[in-house]
Amino acid sequence: MTGPDDKKASRSSADANTEPQHPLLGLKIPSQSAPKADNMLLDPKETEAWFDALPMANIGETARQVYNTLIEFNRIELPDLLRAKTVEKFRPPVEYITSNLQKHYIDIGLPLSAKGWKTASLARELQKELATSYKIIVERMIGGDGSNFDRRLLVIALHRALHYLGQTLLQNALIYSAWPDGMWREINSIFAYASQNHVHQVPVKPDDGRQNAPSTTIEDLFKALMLFASSTPHRLRQSHARLLFANLADWTRYTSILHADDGGTSLGRFNVDLWSDSAPMHNSLRTPVPGKRIAILDVRELLKKLRSDFEDAPWDNRGGLQSGKPVVTRPLLRLLIMAWSRPPDRRFVRTKLNFDLRVVAGLHAVYGNLKSDDDTPYAPTRTELFTLEETDSADGGPVRKVRWSTGSLEDVSLAPLDSDLVSDSLFADSRLFGAEPTIPPARLREFAEEPRDHDDKARDEHEPHAVKTINESAGGYCIRWVGEGIPRVKIGELIGVESPSNRTTYGLGVIRWMKQMPDQALDLGLEVISTRCEAADVREAGGDSPRNRAPSYKCLVVNDTDPASNATASLVLSAMNLQTGIDLVLNVGGREQLIRLSKLVEFSSAFARYHFEMVKSDDDADDGDERPGDEFSDLWGNL
Repeated sequence: MTGPDDKKASRSSADANTEPQHPLLGLKIPSQSAPKADNMLLDPKETEAWFDALPMANIGETARQVYNTLIEFNRIELPDLLRAKTVEKFRPPVEYITSNLQKHYIDIGLPLSAKGWKTASLARELQKELATSYKIIVERMIGGDGSNFDRRLLVIALHRALHYLGQTLLQNALIYSAWPDGMWREINSIFAYASQNHVHQVPVKPDDGRQNAPSTTIEDLFKALMLFASSTPHRLRQSHARLLFANLADWTRYTSILHADDGGTSLGRFNVDLWSDSAPMHNSLRTPVPGKRIAILDVRELLKKLRSDFEDAPWDNRGGLQSGKPVVTRPLLRLLIMAWSRPPDRRFVRTKLNFDLRVVAGLHAVYGNLKSDDDTPYAPTRTELFTLEETDSADGGPVRKVRWSTGSLEDVSLAPLDSDLVSDSLFADSRLFGAEPTIPPARLREFAEEPRDHDDKARDEHEPHAVKTINESAGGYCIRWVGEGIPRVKIGELIGVESPSNRTTYGLGVIRWMKQMPDQALDLGLEVISTRCEAADVREAGGDSPRNRAPSYKCLVVNDTDPASNATASLVLSAMNLQTGIDLVLNVGGREQLIRLSKLVEFSSAFARYHFEMVKSDDDADDGDERPGDEFSDLWGNL
């Protein structure tokens, strides 16, 4: 990608002044200075002793030491091989710290508090600094002496840099932030350089401690990142985004990279300009640039597999909770099939219009405010609605100490690229061992937010909150979620919209996407599914006596559709696995009706929406079964 003359010019420029060398691949790296003579990073034994002494039970202190040392490590001059061996030692503690930080910003809803945002930023920066370490190796090797060039080390550094750039993308997606500036330029540049030098299909071991973990190539990682970006992560719940990322390695086997458009339909294909700082987009949205500048990801075979998997997939993740392994559910597969099949199109024209709305979050909050007869909002204890598809609680017992071996990078020797990299032990793995620590695990007090009073939290979540619309369409609104006391929400959460003319009337919407703004405000895409709903209760039919009656559940009835459309009424409940076809007793305003669930319209961790139809009772059936002459029954007594 860069000619020899450009490389010489860059090196001479760096020698002529103190400015950092211009990156040869466009990779962002900090300037390095000479380390002090007593710097422990210069001595592998001292470095190993420092890693062994990390207080792993105290997550906050471990995070502080690792982050500060990693920052210093990336800003001092070190030989390439020593840097490569040392950065491998940073990988296990960074993964350990990140997994512990995530409980402070995953599955708790957005917007994040200031401390929650700081914790998420720390997790992202740790991954970013690891990517920087490998980018430094890449830039130094490409711009160094070609006669003493360990090409296998370069392949590993390219592979690792791409891996941690992907982890940085994941951390941004988990908090619904936009892709960082320059991130996709680096990802595209690494793949372009590797493919032009025919090393993009060289297998590299992960060496992350997993048993029988398969080797992956630079092309595999690039395809996985293209898949992830094209899945529109801002439309996925955090648990879905993590589950998707975990399955990318398996699903990329059903995809391929095309370097030229085959002229067929654009469905199921995404392209990226390798010379730009742009993420992949659907083929129909950009005319592919001819030549090696473009890379086209073909996902049609993957779509066939996902459609086949959909038939066998469960509706919820309760089976995964029992087995201990997350399960890909039908709601997630449906979203992915839609995202990877067709381009993101807009059904309705979007109009910029700013006005105030008053909203509440959650089915129970909408139900309570509809039931409220006075000026004080109904504030019951909120029921947890997200247990089915979210991760287990991270509040566990004592943490075992982690220790890492010295690695075997010194065994890497000069070898041609056609050597068998798969059989080499490039880097040693890590493992958990040792006795239980005597000190209790820390709670990362410098990052975690203080717990709020439960009564205050319940009151805040059930009081209507003022928000402002950014734009609107016939299908819903884009609203800005900001301010003190705003309840935390997730993708797929129900939002009640208070009527401006009648505070006891609520419309019903669903959060379809989120985007975190730079000022920590949150933009929400709200699809309006009903302009009016009613609070009701539902129970299983049978057992008319109070003693034998089944328990009732709060629900919302949606029946404001245009009669001319012949649409069906809907029932919205908390996430419950009710089979269609069963009979229920619906209580609306004190009047009980027998209904039958006819179709499951939508299901998520937050709610389930069913179509239902009225069922005639036995008394109604008798009344309707008239005999000949019954039309004269009111006449007999008057003759």
